[in-house]
Amino acid sequence: MKLCGDDSVEIEPGAVIRWELAATADSLPVDVPPSENEKFHLDAVRRNGTGGWLALTVEFAEAVAVDDITRSLRRLVDRHEVLRCHFVSSDDEHVRHRLPVGGLRVQPVTGTVLPADPGPAGATGPAVAVTGDSPLADRLVDDIATVCSPFAPLQHYLAAVRRPSSTTVILAFDHCYVDAYSLAVIASDLVDDLSGTKVTQPVSFLDIRMVEDDAPTVAPDDPRLRGWGEFLAANDWTVPEFPLDLGLAHGDTAPVCTEVRTLMCAESAHRFEQTVHALDARTYPALLTAFADAVHDSGGPAELPAILPVHTRYDATDRKAVGWLVGNAPIRLSARGDRGTTLRANTARLGEALPLARIGLTPVYMTFGDLIRTNRSDVFMVSYVDYRRLGLPASVTTRQISSPRRTDTAQFWFWRDADGVHLRARYPETALAHRTMNGVLDAVDHRLRDVWSGGLRHRAG
Repeated sequence: MKLCGDDSVEIEPGAVIRWELAATADSLPVDVPPSENEKFHLDAVRRNGTGGWLALTVEFAEAVAVDDITRSLRRLVDRHEVLRCHFVSSDDEHVRHRLPVGGLRVQPVTGTVLPADPGPAGATGPAVAVTGDSPLADRLVDDIATVCSPFAPLQHYLAAVRRPSSTTVILAFDHCYVDAYSLAVIASDLVDDLSGTKVTQPVSFLDIRMVEDDAPTVAPDDPRLRGWGEFLAANDWTVPEFPLDLGLAHGDTAPVCTEVRTLMCAESAHRFEQTVHALDARTYPALLTAFADAVHDSGGPAELPAILPVHTRYDATDRKAVGWLVGNAPIRLSARGDRGTTLRANTARLGEALPLARIGLTPVYMTFGDLIRTNRSDVFMVSYVDYRRLGLPASVTTRQISSPRRTDTAQFWFWRDADGVHLRARYPETALAHRTMNGVLDAVDHRLRDVWSGGLRHRAG
């Protein structure tokens, strides 16, 4: 999986095919309330008119038949219950509605064929030609923003760009329905289904939601709630924000800029992992340590408070569920001391932070809401996903695309795949932010290189 932003999408020109989803049955209300993430998102969409979407591209080294893609898309939506849901909202609540399995039609959008579908695989279906001079990515991003919505049934964007010897499938969903992990599940499902591999029925997101909703109320003396209180108190009751100046006054925002870097190739990542393990630490906190060190090198604090988004698929049976299953873990990252001591300290802090994501933010705000202060509209966060564990086939290239928006802070996504370790940074589009982030990302690269090259010298010795 590769991560990018809408401003760095590159799709080879070809014939564009769109699929239209239409309900063939009534959607009925279901007694499954929105999750915390869903409610925050739905409130934001109603307040701002948009809440963001996530898109996925899957590259096939063949002209996949349109009819085959149509069948796979229908099975995909039937398989994942959350994709057949939408919300009907009033002033005081959001009610989930659901279409039954088989209650939808998936078909290529009718229109003029310009030119005829170029694929040699016997496919049929209307297409629109896109030449090398056409702003294909810009057009797709605009179309996605128009289509994706949580407030009407089946408002997903499904398309493909076909060429004589390759196909790019583009799937986009309102963020309410998917998280980053979900996109990996969807990509794996699609590739397996098109190759004839049996795709097992996953646990329903709605079933997971009901288990969450039936969980006991978080008690005032819960140690996880106490951990949140200690974190917030240590941060002067302020929600974490990126500590370096990005050229925006409080209250101002700017369009988001996306930068992606490969930090380590697969071999270097393996050496990095071996070196870190030899110091009784782990890869994720080691990446966080390098990041905290880089921010400190650039003028940041020796103790860096941040929020870590972590997926909440705790049971192995939940790993193929599609839905927004993400919690928030608060952590203070140490950026001082010798390497081994700092790596072990941050490894221990990560272990202490992860359980705090299980209680959600609602009890945190209910308990400490009158003390918490927010200076920015966005939250400074650092994420990590190891896509090697998610069953993505090596035979295809997949990309995750995040929607455009405005921001007033910086957010970071580390990820590891078969090609190595990478980092996507999103930050405000200002001249100062560019200079600041270039310095930070260069420092991250230097810190990581120092670790894995040190591991190489140690092994050679």
